[in-house]
Amino acid sequence: MINCKIVLLFLISLILGIFIGHFMIHEEVSYNLNYVALTTPKKDLTENLFQLSPNVQIINLNEPVNASFKCMKTKTLLNYITTNICLYEASKDIFVSGSFRDKNSIWEEGGVTHMLQLLIRHPHLDFIDIGANIGTYTMYVAALGRFVLAIDCFGPNLDRIHRAVQLTNVANRVVLIKNAIFSRSGNFLRLSNVATNVGGQELDASKNETYNQSGIIDPYIVKTIKFDDLVPILISRGIRGAIIKMDIEGSESFVVESGSQIFDLLEIPYVQMEWMKVRIFPARVKLILDFFAKRNYDPMTFSCQLLNSAQNLTWPGDMCWIKRNVSNFC
Repeated sequence: MINCKIVLLFLISLILGIFIGHFMIHEEVSYNLNYVALTTPKKDLTENLFQLSPNVQIINLNEPVNASFKCMKTKTLLNYITTNICLYEASKDIFVSGSFRDKNSIWEEGGVTHMLQLLIRHPHLDFIDIGANIGTYTMYVAALGRFVLAIDCFGPNLDRIHRAVQLTNVANRVVLIKNAIFSRSGNFLRLSNVATNVGGQELDASKNETYNQSGIIDPYIVKTIKFDDLVPILISRGIRGAIIKMDIEGSESFVVESGSQIFDLLEIPYVQMEWMKVRIFPARVKLILDFFAKRNYDPMTFSCQLLNSAQNLTWPGDMCWIKRNVSNFC
């Protein structure tokens, strides 16, 4: 009887030993796999990780900026949000750079403040800045802590945003795209050149010019993408909703013409749009009006007054599209 008990205890100990050993080995393997997953460096966006169109040009924000210009700390908005901005000489950029005077004023202060208030009110929304210029909206929204997809096609503008992102240490929440949004991807088009408004060029889509893409160093010749070419970036970042700002000097229609997938994919309750230049192109205006009407947006002033679509020539220079039945945008 005693021998039977000893044998039984031995078998129980043996079984427990095998079980514990298996558990410890499993935990060690699991730990090692987790360690590898945590310590393996993630590929940079510039390595085409998300099956992007080869036409999409992403700025590597970890690289140094090989240019010299003035950067400054900006005015504090809403009592706590400040950032950095990098400027042109005021004589070459009388509107945007010329608006930054010490810490007393910024470009479109009312618009930037309103945008920050909307984002604070809707903490699940991020920001898409189409026509980022030197990055006024981009830098304030990034300083707020939101993800920003910033798009501009003019190299000197992008250099300034690049440097400001590094100074503010917000590279982890900004993706910077160097392309013009157009109805076709992979074209090379020319920008206008205005001596006193260096950052505010218009895309010349009227000519069917082609350029030898190898070795292009002229910042006024830019490569085009469709807005929907950026879908993989938004998916990879887990973006589910965003506010959009568009200010691309009359080319706003190309965004909606080439961006149906993004508008179908994301919650986009609010679109801020410059109307000043696009309104003189009837075909572009019709495309924009039809696009937003189909998706149940209303044209509004910033003070939430409904605009009459039949009188779009008299709309203010900047306006917004607000999705019907959304709350806390007016």
